[in-house]
Amino acid sequence: MPLHPVSNELLRAIPAVLEGVSVHVLDRHGARSDSFGAAGAGALDQVRVALPDGELVAGGALEAATHDLVESLLRTVADRERLESDMESMNGSAMRLLEQVSMMGETLPKLSIGGDEAEVAALGVRACQLAAGAARVLFVSGDPKKGYCEVLVDDASGCEGELAEVDPMQVVDGVLQEILAADGVVLHSVPEGGRLGEPGSIEHLAARQVLGAPVGYGSGDKRVTLGALVLIDRASAYDEDRGGVYTELGSEEAQVAESFAAMLGAVLGAREVAAMGKELSMAQTIQQQILPDGTLALRGFDVAAGYFACGAVGGDYFDYVPLADGRTMVVVADVSGHNLASGLVMVGARAMLRTLATINSAPEQVFTQLAGRMHDDLTRTERFLTAAAVTMGPDERALDYVSAGHNDLMIYRAATGEVDRIESEDVILGFMPDSRYVSRRLPIAPGDCVLLYTDGISEAVDQDDEMFGEDRLASLFAQLAADEAAGPASAKAILDGVVAELDRFRGGQVGADDVTAVVIRCTDEGAPR
Repeated sequence: MPLHPVSNELLRAIPAVLEGVSVHVLDRHGARSDSFGAAGAGALDQVRVALPDGELVAGGALEAATHDLVESLLRTVADRERLESDMESMNGSAMRLLEQVSMMGETLPKLSIGGDEAEVAALGVRACQLAAGAARVLFVSGDPKKGYCEVLVDDASGCEGELAEVDPMQVVDGVLQEILAADGVVLHSVPEGGRLGEPGSIEHLAARQVLGAPVGYGSGDKRVTLGALVLIDRASAYDEDRGGVYTELGSEEAQVAESFAAMLGAVLGAREVAAMGKELSMAQTIQQQILPDGTLALRGFDVAAGYFACGAVGGDYFDYVPLADGRTMVVVADVSGHNLASGLVMVGARAMLRTLATINSAPEQVFTQLAGRMHDDLTRTERFLTAAAVTMGPDERALDYVSAGHNDLMIYRAATGEVDRIESEDVILGFMPDSRYVSRRLPIAPGDCVLLYTDGISEAVDQDDEMFGEDRLASLFAQLAADEAAGPASAKAILDGVVAELDRFRGGQVGADDVTAVVIRCTDEGAPR
């Protein structure tokens, strides 16, 4: 087993400094793969330290002090090898995740312009199979309320040897029924020496595992199930390098399946609803899918957000996105246009942004990678995307701010009663393929308040075509955020105040653009009010 060159140099130095001591590297089978020094491994005393895939053995006439020193040195080398192994594993996972993000980014526009349901499903199935490394992926059309579902796509290009057949019409029971009725991913392992389901069923195809995700749109009582995406086993699962073990479908493959199921659900659902003349209902469903389910609970901060669409389909979006280091990135974004295509672009942007956030701790890295991966899609659809984000951790007294051509960030300073307006210094997403974004560290103190918003507020007009404007918004924000007799206003009260004044300004009429705002108040208390 080869060690890192630096580890070899450290081991080579031990016998050079300690006369009569030798060091040997053993593989997992106990065979010697490398040696340093002249003494035998069995001489007098031995020090043995485990490696990630083997063992280090030092031998020689070791006095007590020398024994402890050698053991400490070997443990240092072993710890270094474990770190190298962990880094290689993390890098491999990161590369796989980036490949999956790229695959999703390439697939979404293709799905949107696909032909019939079978063609759209086939595109999604093939991309999912490549991204997840599955041996076989199927798309089943139907819902759990029906007695039968149809196998619309069966891609077994990752299988080896003779292929088992599956009935095109599947009885809705067993594992299939569980997948169709699930809220997320379902994973079953095949019992040793056995089989799942009856011959002809989808689960009976699995030699080791079956993983499924429901495909649909909507949520809660309005959830509509269109079918299921089912992954069968891992392709080339037998790994000789890992001692002859089978790799398995796990959390990464589950995330891939769920992402592609969500994309298929959004596209197929949009087509189905549009065909039925229910574009308004579908638009509202899509918008609800990409917005957070509830409020953000973060110690030291009080957060409130609101989204108000101006029509059937909106291009605004806000989200609370966890970064790799555990901090939370509060995002507000705005896609140009107000139709179904804008909504689908935002769905894709949200999925990609959340995926990138899982492997990055710096918000500017997330924005830079998002810009590069979405450039072609935004260019083809003749759209652009502005976005801004503040990143914070529990009880932190500073925020990291990054913006892609978005409106000014407003910060009310409790100490002065003034509002700081931070302009965006970077370009919109989709403008250039190689944009590089930077973040700014902004101090914040208890009582300070942050406002993120879209131009549906600042560019709103009254009956005389006078614009609401950012100066008016800043003045209103300072008034609402100022301390009251009973204490500082909550984030929700400030948000409600902005919306109420905007409604009064427009004379109660619906605006021409979507309205989205997030208010973040820094507090002394651990829980938001």
